[in-house]
Amino acid sequence: MCQLELKGFRSLADETVTLQRGVTVLVGENNAGKSNVMDAIRHLTEPLDGKRDLHLQRDDLYRDGCPAEGHRADCPRSIEFVGRYTSRNVSDLASYNQALNADRTSISYRLTYTPPPTGSQRGELSWQAGETDTADQDPEPAARKRIRHLYLPPLRDARRELASSTGSRIQHVVERLLKDKDEQQSFIADVEKQFQIIEEMPTLSAAAEHVQKGLTRLTEGAHHQQVGVGFAETSLASVTRALRLRLEQVGLDPRDLAQSGLGYANLLFMATVLTQLQDAAEADLTLLLVEEPEAHLHPQLQTILMDYLVEEAAKSHQREAVGDEWLGRIQVVVTTHSPHIATAVGPESFVVLQRHRRVPEEGKEGSEKEALPEATTARLPEYRSKAVAVRGLGLKDASLRRVRQYLNATRSTLLFGPRVLLLEGIAEAILAPAFAEQILDRAGMQRFRGTAVVPIDGVDFEPYLRVLLTKDPGSGHRIAQQVAVITDGDFFGLDEKRKVDRPGDLRDLFTELEASDDVARVYANRTTLEPELLAADERNVPLLQEAWRNQRRDAWADDWVALPAEPEEARARAFADLFGKHKARKGDFAQDLLEISAQIGPDGHLIPPKYFRDALEWITQGEPVDAR
Repeated sequence: MCQLELKGFRSLADETVTLQRGVTVLVGENNAGKSNVMDAIRHLTEPLDGKRDLHLQRDDLYRDGCPAEGHRADCPRSIEFVGRYTSRNVSDLASYNQALNADRTSISYRLTYTPPPTGSQRGELSWQAGETDTADQDPEPAARKRIRHLYLPPLRDARRELASSTGSRIQHVVERLLKDKDEQQSFIADVEKQFQIIEEMPTLSAAAEHVQKGLTRLTEGAHHQQVGVGFAETSLASVTRALRLRLEQVGLDPRDLAQSGLGYANLLFMATVLTQLQDAAEADLTLLLVEEPEAHLHPQLQTILMDYLVEEAAKSHQREAVGDEWLGRIQVVVTTHSPHIATAVGPESFVVLQRHRRVPEEGKEGSEKEALPEATTARLPEYRSKAVAVRGLGLKDASLRRVRQYLNATRSTLLFGPRVLLLEGIAEAILAPAFAEQILDRAGMQRFRGTAVVPIDGVDFEPYLRVLLTKDPGSGHRIAQQVAVITDGDFFGLDEKRKVDRPGDLRDLFTELEASDDVARVYANRTTLEPELLAADERNVPLLQEAWRNQRRDAWADDWVALPAEPEEARARAFADLFGKHKARKGDFAQDLLEISAQIGPDGHLIPPKYFRDALEWITQGEPVDAR
């Protein structure tokens, strides 16, 4: 396992990110800090091929709500990364004596970067091995370099990358196959023989003779020149530069990548990069960093890709090193916006990144303004990335299994955004967008579109609420910033025989999880959804009647006439009983309601019940502000 402590780096003001032993999936909205975490790992570890292409610079320094023109006195002045590595087998740490921590079960390396002052070009970079204050802070840099990374960037046009005239992708693969010098020389000698055969082909000889005629006329009066046709000097680079990868379905002839789909071209690009995993055997730990692998891949291929990465990581940890051999461990870190990628592993492998808005208190100690013009020192909103590792929440295995089974079945975005609306079933999920469009303004509607609407197909909200609302023991942050639950009262309070108070139980759970009204609320009716629609407004009655006609075309009239006109409680119970009695599908009924409403036009809107309206208005209110 690896734990990252990140300070002063871009949106990561002061955050700890825990990476799991096999695969960690970083999820969260855009600008939440997923790529920043990946870049921090790239700074903290050596590239697997030794070719570093990412360097720290002044603009990487976290800005504490500052304008572009300058920093405040209380802003961080340096960037600090700490990587802590633990192993189930303590003997794995034998090569890292200088980096061994006091607990004797972990090692750590600290990288500090101080940007250059204005007018200078070079910043100051320093390393420290272990938790020590010695003057010799990094006595064994070679040991630190036994921990490396392999970075696979987000793919946008793999065909262009693979078709590059440099041929570098193929060259890397060939070079890894020909590590021995004698093997390289033998390969080049064989290529030269083949080139010589090509050079002697009659057409090429004729072409040279054709050019020679003109050249003779131009040079015979001075220094007569002779032309020949041949290949450039043979080397691995020159040979691979002329090669192109081709692709086609098994059983057909491979063809140019331009004729292949982007998805399979992306997989081919990944395959060329992943061949470098063979080099993981030349490091103790290789962190495989894969950003947004879902680009151009259909859902099934996304799942297959993740299965492959999980398998490679697991196999590497089964490898037994002998003597001074490299350990060859692989740890995979993936960023994604795809539920198909994320749900290929269990939720315990998730680290959720959130973008928190915070307005710092004015006048607090250390917040004095620098001597800058007033226009440049006005306090701006501050955004910080916060990370919550699901494994660190202390949840019971049963809750995690329940959530995983749900995510596997639905590919839900439950853990992907800061706002979550939990619903009992499909009928509420169908009606929620229509109600939102009716009652919310443009800004509210945009926030609704950014809300994860999750029908759990039942009433057991507890496992989902525990995952979303349990505080991280270290940071005190939760996965969700706002959670609303819409549920039925199921006639509680209307029937002496019923003892279930689900809304009350949910509020008790919020109290247990220390989730205030600013964080979590439950919105419940007295009965169930359909009777509440009936009672919400008289304009709903003809819509409900017509929708019921679609459910029971031959007997709908008798059903409807049988509904008592009053009192309201009896009417509500009778309408609710119709669905169970005749096995009517509530999802179909909701679809019919919206279709009938659309046919009538703007004057035929289905009016939402008050509890539903209140829930939508609360979950889409202004951006949450973090008090921390």
